[in-house]
Amino acid sequence: MALRWLNKISALILILNCFAAISSADSLDLNIVYPKENQNLPPIDSCFIFGSVSPDASLSINRFEIGVHKDGGWLAFLPVNPGEFSFNIRAEKNGIIEEKTIIVKLPDLPKYTYDSLHMQPGSMSPSRETWVKTGDKISLAFKSLPFCNAFCVVEPFCDTVPMTEALPKNYYIGENVFGGGENRNVLTPESLLVRGEYIGQYTLPKSSADSLLFIYHVYPPSEEQLEWINNYRAILGRQLLAVDKILNLPKIIRDTTIEAAKIIHDDLEPTIELVDSISIIRTGPGKGYLCIHQPAGIRAKLIGKDGRWLKIRLSDYQHGWIIDTAAVLLPATEKVPHSYIRKIRTINHDDKVSVIISTSGKHPFRVEENIKEKSIMVYLYGADSDTDWIRYDNADFLIDQITWFQPVPGIYAVKIFLTSNRIWGYDGYYVGNEFHFDIKKFPRDKVRISQFRFVIDPGHSEDKGAVGPTGLTEKDANLFIARQLKKQLEREGAEVILTRDDDSHLPLYDRPKIAKRENTDIFISIHNNALPPGTNPFVNNGTSTFYYHPHSAPLAHAVHQSLSRHLDLNDFGWYYGNFAVIRPTQYPAILVECAYMMIPEQEAALRTKKFQKKIARAIVAGVKDFLRGHAQTEWDIKQDISYGR
Repeated sequence: MALRWLNKISALILILNCFAAISSADSLDLNIVYPKENQNLPPIDSCFIFGSVSPDASLSINRFEIGVHKDGGWLAFLPVNPGEFSFNIRAEKNGIIEEKTIIVKLPDLPKYTYDSLHMQPGSMSPSRETWVKTGDKISLAFKSLPFCNAFCVVEPFCDTVPMTEALPKNYYIGENVFGGGENRNVLTPESLLVRGEYIGQYTLPKSSADSLLFIYHVYPPSEEQLEWINNYRAILGRQLLAVDKILNLPKIIRDTTIEAAKIIHDDLEPTIELVDSISIIRTGPGKGYLCIHQPAGIRAKLIGKDGRWLKIRLSDYQHGWIIDTAAVLLPATEKVPHSYIRKIRTINHDDKVSVIISTSGKHPFRVEENIKEKSIMVYLYGADSDTDWIRYDNADFLIDQITWFQPVPGIYAVKIFLTSNRIWGYDGYYVGNEFHFDIKKFPRDKVRISQFRFVIDPGHSEDKGAVGPTGLTEKDANLFIARQLKKQLEREGAEVILTRDDDSHLPLYDRPKIAKRENTDIFISIHNNALPPGTNPFVNNGTSTFYYHPHSAPLAHAVHQSLSRHLDLNDFGWYYGNFAVIRPTQYPAILVECAYMMIPEQEAALRTKKFQKKIARAIVAGVKDFLRGHAQTEWDIKQDISYGR
């Protein structure tokens, strides 16, 4: 009986296997990882597309033959056209055919129809909640038909501001930064540039008014301008529609901004206080960085607002912008401190030198490193000089001299000249209301990895990062390499902490916090790269390394040189990169982009422990070069050459 049942089960398994084989034969497992269906792409003329298929299958896309890696991954870089564009993918193996179509959307030719005059809804600026002060230059803008005429009336002053059409110009950043260099000045095709944005600027006069209202006006081209407009027909072709109806357009139309701007008067400037010690002061709303890692408790006057961005006064000659979540509004009775700095002194420690500046309040500050000059400049905003004393610690051999100067009232500058350009890092903070600036010494007596503590950061976690053709995620590849790097460093006797050792979510800004908490000596963030749309991945790929602060550049250079020597990959260059994880100042910090996820051969290699170990060994070798001073010597030579010495 048992034998009979066993035979029946065996027969059933055989039948199921046959069905599975038939089902498998009918499918070639054709998968497209990028781009996604209906994905919006920038104005480009070519785009990469990649995915996977059954190994040994033949593949074509839009009748272009595409190579397939032995593991099934494939990558193509093909021409595309504006509007809705279809990638028609066809795979074939042993007479079995599988086809898929992916539709993407690229900017189509903008069409300008001169049968009605209008302003584009939502295009007027300022349109968000805006606060301004006397003397502020207010940028005005709106969109309408191109080649028209425009002005703005500012109430209650009844001032008329002429507005002109902005020149359409847009450099393709992706190719400029990540391309091979030969096309770095490539412009978006003129036929795809959007015209019809009118801009102007208004300087707010002194007034007792509490708010402003901007009333925009646009009127059609004159008869004299028609001939000039017709000159663009050769370029824009079918984009210019119903030009002959221009003379029938209404003479003028007008519209107002959604909200009026509020005026802040000098005697009613609110005071704000920073609440987070990773606050960033920027040069404009969402723009570049001016001051990083500002301590909590710093105060400043609020002198403007643009949506969620707060404009703060750093001095009478300098302002900055912070996000509203970084600060709280204080009661009107709270003041912003002002310091007259009388003395500076240094205190030597085994691993650092502390420069103590006798402030009487917490001020925003900015730090500039100058490797060539072997100096560090510290600017304190809201402080003036009354300096009589600078005391040096005789046991300190890092600081050569300290000078101060007052570039403008309200900005106090301290210039610290060093005996070496090899510093480990620095840290600015307040003890009470006294400003401390610690310069960490380069550990000349340490040349072995076993004497250092490392924090290794596998990039991404909850977000997958880049994805390879066969589905390998960057977060996994990063973790595989980080584990191998940890093993390699520990074999050398180092202490190593991983910011994550699984798929648990780890927020971006928690990663440098871990490094600070663990008192790390060296921070290395592990990543694998991807390209922006429009950049050719067959030409532009390889290994690269990033730094943010000048004192981290020698480590980045040494590790990149080692990766370039040991990996069979292109040298994709080393970079300055504005990444959150490498912005901390207290230690050398770099970010490594080991390989490219979208390249089938590189994705396949990243799956193997052999390649993961190879990357780890190359990074360790680069760190050794850095610690032994070879990289430093080479760095010094490069600096001398670059400055013509």
